[in-house]
Amino acid sequence: MNFLFYYILRKFFVKLNLSSKQISLEKGLILKRTSVMPLSCIVRITARRTLLLRIFGAKEISVFSLNGTLKFYLKKSGRLSFLPKPCQAVAKPRFREIAFGAFIDTRALGGVFVFAAVLRKLSVIIGGEYVSELIAVFTKTAAELEKALGFFKVAVPRIAITLAVFALGSWVFAYIRKLLRLSGFHVSKADGLLFIESGVLTLYEHVLVSNSAAAVYCDTITCLAARRAPLYLRGVMLCPCVKRGELEKTLKTLCGFKIPPNRLSPPSRAFLGYTAAPLTWAGIFGALLIAAYHVDFSVMLLKTVLYSGMIISLYTAVLYLLYMYRSSVSADENFTAISSRRGLRLYTAVFPNRIVTESTFSQSIFQRSRGLCGCRLSLIERRSFTARQLPKNELLRRTPF
Repeated sequence: MNFLFYYILRKFFVKLNLSSKQISLEKGLILKRTSVMPLSCIVRITARRTLLLRIFGAKEISVFSLNGTLKFYLKKSGRLSFLPKPCQAVAKPRFREIAFGAFIDTRALGGVFVFAAVLRKLSVIIGGEYVSELIAVFTKTAAELEKALGFFKVAVPRIAITLAVFALGSWVFAYIRKLLRLSGFHVSKADGLLFIESGVLTLYEHVLVSNSAAAVYCDTITCLAARRAPLYLRGVMLCPCVKRGELEKTLKTLCGFKIPPNRLSPPSRAFLGYTAAPLTWAGIFGALLIAAYHVDFSVMLLKTVLYSGMIISLYTAVLYLLYMYRSSVSADENFTAISSRRGLRLYTAVFPNRIVTESTFSQSIFQRSRGLCGCRLSLIERRSFTARQLPKNELLRRTPF
């Protein structure tokens, strides 16, 4: 509907004015709404061309500021006059690097929601019969897996196996979708702006302002083993596969950022602060498992659940321990780098000090006796990063906050 009103019938519904200072967008016919965005407030511009838009020779433009977004349509050849033309590509990763970045960027839970939404749309467009056949394939695969697990005397409910098969299929679908979105990836730079182009079916063009945001390096257990990870800026993948030893060079080339050298990491006495929660859960599952064997409880399903819970808890504890030795804060008079765990991932953010709006130091009753604290830095782009279990006196002495 938006495409019909704001592109096909744009002469009646849209009035767009571009000047050297601002963008003025007026939408509507009877009830008109005018939005004005100063060019100095723009932090990101994204042009998207789906198959439908490519057929009509159009593209959707989204202009982002820290407080809002403007969306409108232009012709395929239409340009925003205030943007310079991108120069020669400064980063063009190989396909295996793009495949690695797509693998790290694909989330299982997000894939389930996307795949479920796609199935729902397909059932409306082509009918529910084909969707039912696809679900039947998942159910059949789950039945075969149940037989295989039964051979090894592993009791898992059919519904759990079916959900696991569906989740795996959703992840594969999401990975292929992400890989197509990142194919043809390359980065260009001009006048302090970064230009990122990618896509096969849907084409994407991003323009990023780099000097007022945090560049984020995202680590998982796979990234730690491969010693490389994707790099993001303003929610857009800047490089799909950056080697750990080349991170500082990449940041300096693309963003002009520098990683300060005076790195402060959690001491060994912070071990319990990082691993207490998963170790506690592992102990609970282990105690219940011992109790189940002690009373000779013969339900294999319960024992399987307890074994799984204990293994997952121990894996999480080991992962948190690996992240502890890689967590750190370093800062100088211009830049700050902070590495901290969020969920099951380790994020390293590098940003200029001028975009820090608030710094908060916190101590629990357990941290006080060990001289540790947490440090939370809030940025103007409505993001925050928290480092945990750091020596308080040393942190206050080394950081300018």
